[in-house]
Amino acid sequence: MRLDGRTKLGFYALPKLEAERLRNCLVFPPDFSALDCVGDGVAFIQLLHDAHGRRYGIEIDAYRAEQARALGIDTLQADAMDVRGPPEAVSLLYLNRPYDWESGESNNQRLELVFLEHTYRWLKAGGALLFVIPQLRLAKCARLLSEHFTDLRVFRLTEPACLQYKQIVVLATRRKRHARVSDAVLLDEVLYLEALATKGELEPLGDTAEVRYEVPASGTVRLRL
Repeated sequence: MRLDGRTKLGFYALPKLEAERLRNCLVFPPDFSALDCVGDGVAFIQLLHDAHGRRYGIEIDAYRAEQARALGIDTLQADAMDVRGPPEAVSLLYLNRPYDWESGESNNQRLELVFLEHTYRWLKAGGALLFVIPQLRLAKCARLLSEHFTDLRVFRLTEPACLQYKQIVVLATRRKRHARVSDAVLLDEVLYLEALATKGELEPLGDTAEVRYEVPASGTVRLRL
């Protein structure tokens, strides 16, 4: 990561127009909980525009955490990797994580995969995942996504800031814990996602939604350190 990225702790906000396009892909119930590793909260608020669910955020930077709280997001200032949440509690999980290597002992995993591994269990079966990552990182996440999610769709983001990092968004539905997938089907899904990681021209996320994900109802959530 470049120095300016490290200064921002890897924070690259999703442009407002992309958040609006993602909002068009979602159908919300009257009562639900949504979670974001939130940054300043602007994209998250746009994503939940006109929805009446509970908004939860995790943000390591104190200033951005205050910005998110000012927007009405129940924000815990912490490193997301130190946070514990109840399993299968939230209806919507939005992840746009730092683009850097993990800082653990092995130092050989991308943060995108590490954060997905840590947080996806908080998403209830039937819940919606919105996962924004650089396109090449999709290959590393292909196995986990194929094992634990269904209705997977991948779109490229087209705003200038997104083109700079070749960002894509993965939309998916959390698979039921005991749903069985054959080895052959799982392998096909993994290979399909791995191929998309290097595909030249992915379908763009457009202003008109081509797919709609129904966000299920859920109750309150308690995050803790």
